[in-house]
Amino acid sequence: MDNKVIDGMKKESKKARNATILCYLFAILIPLANHLMNNEKFSDNDILIIFLWCFVFGTLSLYVWLYAVKYRVEFNDEKVYLKTLFKRIELNICDIEKYTCNQYGKSVFYQFHLFIKGKKLLINTRYKEEFETILKNNKITNC
Repeated sequence: MDNKVIDGMKKESKKARNATILCYLFAILIPLANHLMNNEKFSDNDILIIFLWCFVFGTLSLYVWLYAVKYRVEFNDEKVYLKTLFKRIELNICDIEKYTCNQYGKSVFYQFHLFIKGKKLLINTRYKEEFETILKNNKITNC
């Protein structure tokens, strides 16, 4: 049984992509519209604060979008491969000492906390049964 399971978050990244585009559009259009209409309701400080908030939220949602697009986990009977925005981890199943599993809020993802030689690794996947079966076949206990 050497089935390879591949999981990612590309479908879930669409909300963050839309928020990024919307926030950056607001950051550009609100000051531009205020300047073109010569609107005296808002001071320059108010427009600057609105621009900064839109820019900060756009940048934060850009990070979330890129992280979700790049997140990928693959696992089979012997190894787990985890690729995120900043790191790549290749892990042998036999190195895992124990694990915990919880559902992440109301989403379809399950969070597996894997304990490896005193370190803790978090893996998010929607394939709970398949991953738990692999862990139980290798006699890894759930704590």
